[in-house]
Amino acid sequence: MQWKTLDDLCGSDHYPILISYGSIETSSAIPSWKLRKADWPSFSNEASEQLCFSIPHMSLDEFSDKLLTIAKNNIPKSKFSVRKHNTVWFNDTCKEAINKRKKALRKVKSSPTSKNIQQYQIIRGQTRRTIKTARRQSWQNFVSSINSRTSIKRV
Repeated sequence: MQWKTLDDLCGSDHYPILISYGSIETSSAIPSWKLRKADWPSFSNEASEQLCFSIPHMSLDEFSDKLLTIAKNNIPKSKFSVRKHNTVWFNDTCKEAINKRKKALRKVKSSPTSKNIQQYQIIRGQTRRTIKTARRQSWQNFVSSINSRTSIKRV
């Protein structure tokens, strides 16, 4: 188990603590193979040349390593995003407001004058209002889209 404090206050007056178990925090951190974009003829040719059955004493580890190398050469992998907001309401305005708040916080950390602190508090309040407005607007749009013909789906 590992823990650390985050640099961003996230709108709070206390630094959040991130607690992680194990080495990989999420399964989305592992890139996946893009099988639709693979160069299958080249993969097949390379595999038939390097993995031919004429090599009688190839170990399973050697076979696996060669197969992975061939796959890496011919099948691209997806890139994983570092931070993805899965919320419906999160938009560019929210992103800009959070970046502005982080910039103000860095300024307060580097030179904690009363002017910088006051400016940070104003920007923090504006960011809270921006996020709250985005959430409310998203909810209102969702509710207003519901009518008698809207199907009920369970997820």
